[in-house]
Amino acid sequence: MNSKQNALTSKTYWEAYYKNNPVDRAHIRNVCGFYDEFWDQFFSEAGNDDTLIEIGGFPGRYLAYLSSKYKLNPICLDYNSDVDKIQSAFATMGVANYQIIQEDFLEFKPKQQYDYVMSNGFVEHFKNFDDILDLHMPYLKSRGKLLIMIPNMRGYIRWYKWLVDYQNLKIHNRKCMSLNVFKAFSIRNNLNILHLGYFGYFPYNVHQSLNSFQKLIYNFHRILFKKGLNKIVYKYPSSLFSSTIIAIFEKN
Repeated sequence: MNSKQNALTSKTYWEAYYKNNPVDRAHIRNVCGFYDEFWDQFFSEAGNDDTLIEIGGFPGRYLAYLSSKYKLNPICLDYNSDVDKIQSAFATMGVANYQIIQEDFLEFKPKQQYDYVMSNGFVEHFKNFDDILDLHMPYLKSRGKLLIMIPNMRGYIRWYKWLVDYQNLKIHNRKCMSLNVFKAFSIRNNLNILHLGYFGYFPYNVHQSLNSFQKLIYNFHRILFKKGLNKIVYKYPSSLFSSTIIAIFEKN
């Protein structure tokens, strides 16, 4: 499997993307705590000695938050060279014991299996997403749990991003952003689905400079959703407007 041919992003891209990202406790809690209801479900049976590995864990904020909250032994697997960023996240959340595996996920062969495996915003950056999903399985213990979270850029979101966030849109593989992809993955790997669905608000934020016309579109959607419609979007998740797909599995 050639990672350069299949990946839609690069090591340089991610290091630049998170270069100025704040590493403070309030920011980490704000970003990661938004998903607490799913973390509570995922770690409902977690013990203090349980292991959690995050695939593509850079810059480490989710691992730091979760290992601090649930008293887990965290392992970060990522090929990025900016290890300081990951270490800073753990230090900020008061986590002293952790492991960083600085390897390419597509080439690395795990030497052990883990109680909990997760990836967040990872699968959708590859063309061969089914292969990437299946590569999570060698890391998972029997009766272990797997959580995968990806953005949703289908439905109305796709057209919004095409107009004002195109550079970000094109590094995401929209073909994997379907519940049916995860249902097929569970069948293929004999997994029980504990949760599968859409979540979150409409993602009006953008990752590029905007011209005057784009600013009008952005400001209109920001006001429309932030000031009103996102309450409805949050209450009634859908493929049209919800920002995220979250899947939780258990290995038989």
